[in-house]
Amino acid sequence: MFNFRLAFVLVACVSLAACVIDPPSRTSQESSQPTTLAGFVGSPGQDITIQAVDQNSGTLVTLGTATASASATPYTAPSGTSYKLYHWSFDTGVLAANLWSPQEIVPDLKTAQGHLEIFASAGSQNLYTFSQAARDSWLASGKDLVASTPEYSDGTSTVLFDQDGVGNGPETPWVTVAGMISSSHSPYYSPVAWSVGYYTVEGGKKIYGLICSPTEGGPYPVVVYNHGGTDRGDVDLGGTDLGNGGGLTGVVTAAGWTSQPFVATPLAPGGVQIFPDSLGQCLDWAKRGWIFATSSYRGEQVHITSASPEFPASSTWTSDGVPELCMGEVTDAMALADLLANHASSIELGSTAEKVKIAPNGKLLMYGYSHGGCITYRAVEQGAPVTAFSVIEGFTDFRLAYMNIWNNGVAAAGLTLEQTAAAGSGAGKPSAANFSGGFYYPDANGVMGYNWRSAHYFASRGDLSIQKFKTMPILIFHGDVDKTSANGQEALNPVFLDEAAEIAADIGATNIFVGPGGAVTPPTSEPCVAGAVGAPFPDANNPPATVSCPIAFNQMDTGDPCLSPSPTGFFSKICLVLKLPLPPAPGQPQQQHYFVVYHNMNHINGGPAIKETFNRFAELGFDRQPGCDGLEIDCNSD
Repeated sequence: MFNFRLAFVLVACVSLAACVIDPPSRTSQESSQPTTLAGFVGSPGQDITIQAVDQNSGTLVTLGTATASASATPYTAPSGTSYKLYHWSFDTGVLAANLWSPQEIVPDLKTAQGHLEIFASAGSQNLYTFSQAARDSWLASGKDLVASTPEYSDGTSTVLFDQDGVGNGPETPWVTVAGMISSSHSPYYSPVAWSVGYYTVEGGKKIYGLICSPTEGGPYPVVVYNHGGTDRGDVDLGGTDLGNGGGLTGVVTAAGWTSQPFVATPLAPGGVQIFPDSLGQCLDWAKRGWIFATSSYRGEQVHITSASPEFPASSTWTSDGVPELCMGEVTDAMALADLLANHASSIELGSTAEKVKIAPNGKLLMYGYSHGGCITYRAVEQGAPVTAFSVIEGFTDFRLAYMNIWNNGVAAAGLTLEQTAAAGSGAGKPSAANFSGGFYYPDANGVMGYNWRSAHYFASRGDLSIQKFKTMPILIFHGDVDKTSANGQEALNPVFLDEAAEIAADIGATNIFVGPGGAVTPPTSEPCVAGAVGAPFPDANNPPATVSCPIAFNQMDTGDPCLSPSPTGFFSKICLVLKLPLPPAPGQPQQQHYFVVYHNMNHINGGPAIKETFNRFAELGFDRQPGCDGLEIDCNSD
């Protein structure tokens, strides 16, 4: 509803700089509630056309027309210049679900994160809009609010987020199902209270997760880690599924601490299957003075094996739903972040005999790897309450992922090349009975399903360009290995470098390349899709060729002996820290956005490469040492 307290602001919007100022753009709203837009223009009786994006197709649909008032609201600038402004408003009512998310591609998209985008235009001009931070800065500037409208506006559309998923209410509180107090038996670190628990989303879908916290003191910063993969595997439970690094896994020792989870099995390369050490990662951060949280996501598991009498011997908790690949998982991660940021007083960790309340300090770091990197980007774009964020090898553009697989020209067994590209882009749900069915493609019928999971699509529409991100620390890590070949078998990196290059350009990052020097030079271009971002391919069976988009890198840490000798090798040492942020040029603001690429880093070997630079990033922003980054094999080395 229009806020008359802001009336003195609205008079700034003359025809030269007509604007919408209520509601602030890129704020949250339930899709079940009506929306009222309000603003000013410079002419009495002027018509303002209101249009919204149909998320089924990406095209604009007209909602109606508002007419500006015939009577003026005067405004006198600090300089003494006088203006006359004419108020208008438009009540959209409760808008159709297809204006919030795609409703015609696959069922999961219907209840995905809501992203309503409304344009108000007068004549051929889209009216300026403001995010909350931009509007606050504008008001505090002391400038002529008319003349400075273009300077402080950070958009030309009003975007509202339904952070609970379209058609659903907020998450329910955290419920602990098992936990304990663990001690590292070190005088340098705090004991840790930790719990496996759940919360529900989308009207009752139970999502399990893991939270760890120091047992006393505080307040502490929060870190939300979004893990990679979609499948934890079950070879440690007697099955044959090796998984892909999904879910959460941990081992509790007899002494009540934790160790790296693994299982000897002839099914795994080398005879040993190593699982991500989710519990070790959680405890490692918490013992250093953080509240660490991670969600298993829908359809995935938490599995803890324990030799301690303080915790059940072997327990598996499976979240409701099925993996969706960067759709519903975004809702799961955002709900967990919201619980920690806004409902922390309801969270208790530890055992039945000893419970510990968490004490957050209002600062939140979110970071993610691979699938979790995609989730991180999308959660941040949708308004997750972060102070800083980092992404390691994260998906950003599923149209481009489709093209990367297509251009490789190798179809998976039992699939056409088109189906292989769709499967590699997470576009569909083939069943065991019909493995080659259920895919959708980046054509006019399905492209919004690709866009909806693509941070680059929303970044291109301004979601990462609003005021609050301009000074937010952002760090992206990636390797330059897109393909590897070992034992005559070629393997593709699930996330090519070109995807990360796109999002780095979207946020105006400084690009850094770490390599051996000499004949190894940084890339000067990366493949990209020609034309408008998110546009459908005319024919998914014959997609357009990629083009080359230029990219420029600064070379740093040249010749570091840590670098892997080959695309399939390992980093023999921990790479030297990159001292970011770099000093700004005279008279220029401090750059806070960095994209760091390591030579011969592939999708799984980059732990030693990123460790020290990631640690510095967290230390500078949160004034304490971080824990295990999740790519290390052993989270308990110290």
